[in-house]
Amino acid sequence: MLALGTRVLFPLLCGAMLCTPSHAQFSVFLKNLLNGDSTKGPDYDTAYIASYRDDLVISPVMAHLSSNVSLTRTDGDELDLNTNSPVQYGLALDYKWLGVEYTASIPGLSSVDEARGQSESRGLGFGYTGRKWWFRNSFRYSKGFHVDDPTLVDPDWAEGDPYPQRPDMETVTYMATLSRGFNTQRYSHTATLWQMERQKRSAGSWVAGGTFWFTRTTVDSSLIPVYQRELYEAPPTVISVRRWVVGVTGGYTHTFSLWGRGFVNLMLVPGIGAQQQLLGSSEGSSLNVGWSAALTAETRIGAGYVGDDWYAAITAYSFLSTGNVTPDVQLSNGIASARLAAGWRFHNIRPIVPAIGL
Repeated sequence: MLALGTRVLFPLLCGAMLCTPSHAQFSVFLKNLLNGDSTKGPDYDTAYIASYRDDLVISPVMAHLSSNVSLTRTDGDELDLNTNSPVQYGLALDYKWLGVEYTASIPGLSSVDEARGQSESRGLGFGYTGRKWWFRNSFRYSKGFHVDDPTLVDPDWAEGDPYPQRPDMETVTYMATLSRGFNTQRYSHTATLWQMERQKRSAGSWVAGGTFWFTRTTVDSSLIPVYQRELYEAPPTVISVRRWVVGVTGGYTHTFSLWGRGFVNLMLVPGIGAQQQLLGSSEGSSLNVGWSAALTAETRIGAGYVGDDWYAAITAYSFLSTGNVTPDVQLSNGIASARLAAGWRFHNIRPIVPAIGL
């Protein structure tokens, strides 16, 4: 599976615009946005942030991606279904604003628990991480889910038995988030995500922005298990749910600097908005649920060591949207990722890099 880094497409489009003579003034603006204005000093407090943007960084990467669907029952329990995705391995290349990453599963290294069934997934993501603005844009397709707590479905389930599975369940998720950081001088989001900068002293930032979600969940048979229908106040014939969510977000992120080289980052950005849902039935009919309230949440935790010549870091994040399918049944969709990377910096490569705006 080809997974582009979260900093690919937008910078490439900008680079193409930089090469167009008719966009000269706008090109200067974009170049300064991506690379900084070379006629001015640093746009950050050098006592808090160290930059490695002029170094080429090559990083082996190990990543794990997963998708989740959760249904709330009338007895208060949640039926969580998750994908059984293998760990992927690959390589990342970073220089200035450009980041490219490729990961794929490797036979023999990317084994999964066969008792949880088979899953398949594909994804594509790109974005921009600047001093003030952070944009993320991603698409995820997943098929094949298993019940996380089998005893909620089968009280006689014992360790070692196959997990109850929904191989027919598919989810398609498109998500876009735009966030504004407010401590632009002393907090670096790039240091947290990609280690192209280093947080020399502890600092944090309030975050505000907006989010858009589209999620489609489909199954071949009823979304509600036949043998559990009495635990749900939902139409038993529902086989698809389409959800659109638009909301505003706000939260806080903080990086704790450890001895000037290590770091721990925590981030929580909840959101509230409106959702529109369309339910499809096995009879072929559709039910527009109408607009209602919805909640979203972005969480992130990371830790690592960032040196002048190399770095190592692990980061885990999750995105969640949740809202009621009916007045009594709540449906949640989530995507999560864990990424472990170690990178080496190659200094003073500017003379060998072509003049393409880098």
